[in-house]
Amino acid sequence: MKSYLIKVRFFVFAQSKMAWIKTKSIGAAFKREARETREASKILLKIVNGKEVTKEEIKFLKDQSADLGKALALIGLQAVPGSSVAILAIEKVGQKHGFTLFPQSQSAPNQETKPAAIPPIIRDQN
Repeated sequence: MKSYLIKVRFFVFAQSKMAWIKTKSIGAAFKREARETREASKILLKIVNGKEVTKEEIKFLKDQSADLGKALALIGLQAVPGSSVAILAIEKVGQKHGFTLFPQSQSAPNQETKPAAIPPIIRDQN
């Protein structure tokens, strides 16, 4: 009986540790997306004000706009009952056809955006 309790305690500890790691990962991804959205808004303001933008900045803006659209679609899908299962099913089918529902970062998911990944003009304004 005692060995069973030790196994249960270890299992609970391991699961809580994994939940904490995933929570921190989601928080880091949220911060990264917020930072990338701020950078995209600066580029958009430059375009609206008639200032010159580079091809890299335009590509960054397009990629970030696609990510925002995906995020908004996922938020909207959450209002539908049973949507969590549907979202996972759509994602699996999408991966087979070369697309994803989830926003893609401009860098690796668990890494901070490196200054080189941000267009040079944006870096100078910070």
